[in-house]
Amino acid sequence: MGLPTSERILSLLGDSQVWTGQRLAEHSGLSLRTVRRAVATLREAGVAIDTDVGRGGGMRLGARSALPPVRLSHRESVGLLFALAVAESLGLPLLGRDIAGLRTRLSATFAPPARAEVHRLRRRILVGQPASVAVRDSWRDPDAGQTRLLQEAFLAARVVRFRYRSRDQRLSQRCVEPQYLLLNHPAWYLLGLDRDAAAGRTFRLDGIQKLQMLDESFATVSPQRLAPDVDSWFRAL
Repeated sequence: MGLPTSERILSLLGDSQVWTGQRLAEHSGLSLRTVRRAVATLREAGVAIDTDVGRGGGMRLGARSALPPVRLSHRESVGLLFALAVAESLGLPLLGRDIAGLRTRLSATFAPPARAEVHRLRRRILVGQPASVAVRDSWRDPDAGQTRLLQEAFLAARVVRFRYRSRDQRLSQRCVEPQYLLLNHPAWYLLGLDRDAAAGRTFRLDGIQKLQMLDESFATVSPQRLAPDVDSWFRAL
């Protein structure tokens, strides 16, 4: 889902360029009439938009105008938290200790109910050290459609069924509660309750195939219940 019309125009105006209405239309994929309505809506909302008159003139965000707070959906916020988790696990020197602060500030931008939901999701994403050489060499990017569906099930706390190919190439059918996601960069794992085995199991995401989300919810349990030694290797995002 793309940005709302006014936010799409505002994001373009925010880069300090001078924009004509036609250029805004071309870059946003909107009609010139829609662009003009969006600009009028932004001005009515109190966003200062300066206009340069004369030949070749255009519009730009006013020097004293502040962009409104970023509004992210739960899906977008989780995606950003995933990216920060990857950056932190890599120990990027340019960000360093700032990443923990960024994660906290990201959570603080939400209204209290959404903030509580993001906090619950953060506790379900566990980050460990980068993967071993052997895991990195064998890791393959999971199918994008499968990971999107798994993410939906993870966010909605819905039971999934999938075919799993283990590291020794054995295939099995699994019915699992996707309780936690684990990261040993670049490898992602699903830590869940295997319904058939009635026990916690860990699955590499690149081994999950033909995933289906079932119409059945589950209650979150502690990661220690699924993997008693999880604290030795992972910490919550």
